[in-house]
Amino acid sequence: MKKKKILIPIIILIVLLLGGGIFALTRKKPEPEPVAEKPKKTRITEPVNVIDVAKRPYVQIKPHADGRNISISIKEVKEEAIDMDYEMPYQTGSMQQGAFGNVSLATLPATEKILLGSCSAGGSCTFHEDVSGGKLTMRFNAMETYALESDWKYVINSNSETDFSSKDSKFQISSEDLAKQSYIIIYNTPGYPEGLKGDLVSEIYSLTTSSNLTGEAELRIRASQERDLTIMGYNGEEWIEFETTTDSEDNKMAVATVDLMELYLVVSN
Repeated sequence: MKKKKILIPIIILIVLLLGGGIFALTRKKPEPEPVAEKPKKTRITEPVNVIDVAKRPYVQIKPHADGRNISISIKEVKEEAIDMDYEMPYQTGSMQQGAFGNVSLATLPATEKILLGSCSAGGSCTFHEDVSGGKLTMRFNAMETYALESDWKYVINSNSETDFSSKDSKFQISSEDLAKQSYIIIYNTPGYPEGLKGDLVSEIYSLTTSSNLTGEAELRIRASQERDLTIMGYNGEEWIEFETTTDSEDNKMAVATVDLMELYLVVSN
């Protein structure tokens, strides 16, 4: 009788343990939380800048006021494309960093925000210092895919400077109003907006700043020829023609007093 009394609790314990094990095995495990996929890096290998300039898209690179981000904006596309892949290597002091991604062109303007830094899965971010600019390579995916590449210069204007130039030094601008800007980007944008009159005879330069761009400047742009040079500016809505002279020592250098705006180039009439 005493053995029976001892065995009964043991049997009950075994049944409970077996039942708990079966429940643990059959219980539905919680679904893992979805993890956002990182964009796949697709190397751009197509020849660049083959498409005619008049058919190229109008693209901007703009600094943000926080000094930690920039944006690529595809403002206008003349040759229809579905989307755009980009590679953007840039210099930070003595090191090179970079960004890459894809931008849908279903709606224009299409904008991609890029962090000048990197963030861990836990949300901790490291920001790149002493950014000075780099290159932007773009592949526009269309019936006939084409690729473009050009330079951009990033200015951290901590000393309230007034004189700036493009990476190729063919664009030189001076303005007291630019001293108020903390961050400036001068970009050899590959294309220009519709409506330009005259024959393009220079590179195309986008000027963007971290706050509203207002005021006047003395502007010099080197053209590919010496005669009939006119500096044109685009203010986001229309083209403006500026009274233009040439440098006394360099007849290919067009010179004008201009209103500060987002784009400049030189035409020959």
